[in-house]
Amino acid sequence: MAETQDKWRDVISKMEGLGLKLKLHLEQEKDSTDKSSKPGDTKAALDELGAKLQDAFNSMGSAAKDPAVKTDVKDIGASLKDAMMQTFSAVGAHVDDVVKKTSSTDSSEDSDESEASTPQDSVADEEE
Repeated sequence: MAETQDKWRDVISKMEGLGLKLKLHLEQEKDSTDKSSKPGDTKAALDELGAKLQDAFNSMGSAAKDPAVKTDVKDIGASLKDAMMQTFSAVGAHVDDVVKKTSSTDSSEDSDESEASTPQDSVADEEE
């Protein structure tokens, strides 16, 4: 169980690192296109919103080209795969244990029932 938790902590750590890099790209785009507008100016506010959306898409494009970001995304994918495999393995082992317990309980009940029945019980069951 501890190994599974460690794998998920690794995924979280790598995602946090990627988030910081993406934030840096967004801030760099914002700094290069930052323009002030008058308060209360609706058109200026809409223009600013459009510019911020464009900045966000531009920073995503820049981030996608950044080798460090590419490496982080690959590392996150590998870590996520490892964490999921470990989780499924642990769940599978747990399910296997439950099935074995259930099977052993069922088979012991079946043997108890077969030992308790007599030939007369079988004949009586057939007549009904």
